[in-house]
Amino acid sequence: MAHGESNVDPVQLDRVRELLFSTAAEGLVLVDRTGAIRMHNPRLLELFGYREGELLGRSIEELLPHHIRQAHAAYREGYNAMPAKRHMGHGRELFGLRKDGTVFPVEVGLNHFTVDHELYVMGLVTDITERKKAEEALQRNNAELEKRVEERTAELALGAKAVEVAFQREKELNALKSRFVSMASHEFRTPLSTIMGSADLIARHAETGDRERILKHVQRIRTKVRDLTSILNDFLSFERISEGEPATQAEPIDIVHFCIGLAEELRGTAKPGQALEYDHGGEERAITVDRTMLLNAITNLVTNAFKYSPEGSPVTLHTSITNSVLDITVADRGMGIPTEDQPHLFTPFFRAQNVLTIQGTGLGLHLVKRYVDLMGGQIDFTSMPGQGSTFHMRIPENSQRP
Repeated sequence: MAHGESNVDPVQLDRVRELLFSTAAEGLVLVDRTGAIRMHNPRLLELFGYREGELLGRSIEELLPHHIRQAHAAYREGYNAMPAKRHMGHGRELFGLRKDGTVFPVEVGLNHFTVDHELYVMGLVTDITERKKAEEALQRNNAELEKRVEERTAELALGAKAVEVAFQREKELNALKSRFVSMASHEFRTPLSTIMGSADLIARHAETGDRERILKHVQRIRTKVRDLTSILNDFLSFERISEGEPATQAEPIDIVHFCIGLAEELRGTAKPGQALEYDHGGEERAITVDRTMLLNAITNLVTNAFKYSPEGSPVTLHTSITNSVLDITVADRGMGIPTEDQPHLFTPFFRAQNVLTIQGTGLGLHLVKRYVDLMGGQIDFTSMPGQGSTFHMRIPENSQRP
């Protein structure tokens, strides 16, 4: 017999192939391009609970849970377009549906071949129920072991945790101090330089008697002094609150008179063409709250609105009292707050990326949040970059903290 020739009877070889297919320990199924089942072995019927002859000609999707059939049909179309040998299930779980309606986990391997220009796909289906149970049992055991280890080390960790917390707080405090020194030196240097320059120019213009230019620089000095006063007030408020939570001193106020007077005081902080539009909703005007904290909170929000809005842009202040709760809304049409910066807005010394060139301490909104918390209230906001921001405070009456 020549080298390479086989002495196996072709009929016997076909019989071996048939036995391999029919006695395979895993389910085998052959489908055509449309997904119709053309062949299967007995193990597949056993896996899915069907009898001989019940599956031939039916769609392969009938062996899948209902909620994934449509998606599977799309996957099948994609496979037909680019058939390849692959193992399904990587990155997601696969499930089969038995005739009795029960669902079980499976793994599927795919291969394809073409006969007379017709594409056929062979699927190898494995029931992995027992493997899943073993994995789940292993996960439970691991979780229980981890729990025991955590419990046994908890007492030792307490001491280490206390040291770590103290170290972290000291680290944060040092970082806060560094940020404060850096920011304060910068924020004070800018207005002081402006004041010094304006003072020199006033002295020069005084010699020529140029009253208009003198008044211009006097106004600039007043503005910068007001900025410095605001910065100092932020620092003092931050220090007072950081040292401990001051008790609220609630007193009855007429919110309409209160806001009208405040609007008059804040007029000088507006840019040319800016105006504070105030209105009050409802007939109820009396509320008992901490006057100073409320004044500081609204002042910070309104001055921020002026600062971060262009000239000629209005700022609105709206109040109402419902069920003994004071609602306050401050809205502007300014530059808005970048989405990525919004979660950090109430953090001390934090400033959004789009306002770094505008003077500010980064304390204002942090102080507003603290004042609202101390009065037992809530604050939230909405903002769209380039479209403005709206802040909403809710302050309950008689909100003195114990």
